[in-house]
Amino acid sequence: MSVLPRLLGAIEPRTARSLPQAATYALWPLAVLIVLQRLWWALSEPFPSGRFLTVYDASFAFITPHLAEHSDPAALSPGAAMLSAPLAVMTPETAWWWWQGCSVGALLTAWCLALRVLHLPMRSPATPVLLGGMFLCGPVTSTLLTADLGAFVLLALTLWLLLAVRHREVVAAITLGAVVALMPVFAALLIVPLLQRRWVQPLLAAAVATALAVPVWIRTGEFGFSALDSTPGSSRSVFAVADYLNLPTAVAILLAATIVAGAVAALVLLYLRREEQPLTVLTANGIVLLASCLLTPIATAAYSLTLVPLVASVVLAGSVLRSWPAWLAVYAFGTDENWSSAHFFAFGTHLEMLRPTLGWMLLLATSLTMLATGHRTPVGPIPDRTMKTSPLEWDSSGGEHDSPTTGSSSAPGPGAY
Repeated sequence: MSVLPRLLGAIEPRTARSLPQAATYALWPLAVLIVLQRLWWALSEPFPSGRFLTVYDASFAFITPHLAEHSDPAALSPGAAMLSAPLAVMTPETAWWWWQGCSVGALLTAWCLALRVLHLPMRSPATPVLLGGMFLCGPVTSTLLTADLGAFVLLALTLWLLLAVRHREVVAAITLGAVVALMPVFAALLIVPLLQRRWVQPLLAAAVATALAVPVWIRTGEFGFSALDSTPGSSRSVFAVADYLNLPTAVAILLAATIVAGAVAALVLLYLRREEQPLTVLTANGIVLLASCLLTPIATAAYSLTLVPLVASVVLAGSVLRSWPAWLAVYAFGTDENWSSAHFFAFGTHLEMLRPTLGWMLLLATSLTMLATGHRTPVGPIPDRTMKTSPLEWDSSGGEHDSPTTGSSSAPGPGAY
């Protein structure tokens, strides 16, 4: 069979035979168009953007430190400096196009890896929802528009999660080291393998991160703590919010201590009540990242990009995202909608300033509540106790199969269900 008939057969319009299949047929075109619109929007922006010029200057300073004019107070992390180093051999305009292409590829690869972590097939209705939702959310849109390193941070984080779930200890440790090198503010992620009694992984990851950081520090004399935007005045940590609201220092310290206590309690409850490996790793990763976003003084709204794997875990049974307060929190930190108003200027300004922080706090509180009140999640598939009477059923992976009651006139024997 030639290639052309096979291609035409693949895209031939079909009539859906079930509601999930109809949802899949409807969601795929929408998801693809959302991705194309975001790419068109990003490539239509004037180039190169200010954030990209910061990345380009860091790459130039790494390659030719003797020609660097001054030290940037908001220096990029060691991993970011090494990752962006090849840009220095190009002109800013050429480097911008290459960088945008690599960023889009990194985002799509991160999406594919997330599907592997979640065991989602391409025919599942959740697959186009994850693709469209990822490109529709504010942090990803901001990454594409500003051409920063958020796409590569998400790719490294998702790759580590996949390797950790599959127990590839050495490769997972190297990937985790790359994550810490890109985002030293997320060094608390080393706790996740420790909680699983994987002692080698955090030690090797710390060694990899150090090995990547030392050459950059020796060559440039700079050591940044983030690969994402850390512009002064854009922080959304609890310390920045306390300063914005003119709260006493004691109140800020009390809030920070409460967040630490809540994160620790959530992690303890997680490993006491959860046994399903992908869900445990995803939830622990999300809790640590939520606490890091709230407690890191330079954390901005762009840090919400790293919470995409946690949000995607809603497809797994027992996920802390399966409640409405969790999605109220996701809306707060995951959208780029503007609530400013000329008629309610003060309220709108306060809401825009506090929205990401309140979203992080609400999701952390929701996770703690769900873990404290939930039941222990057993290992293995959830047994199906319902009688299947439809001639065509839809399994959990999105595929169609015949009902066990069809094609047979005899009643099922004991233990058939």
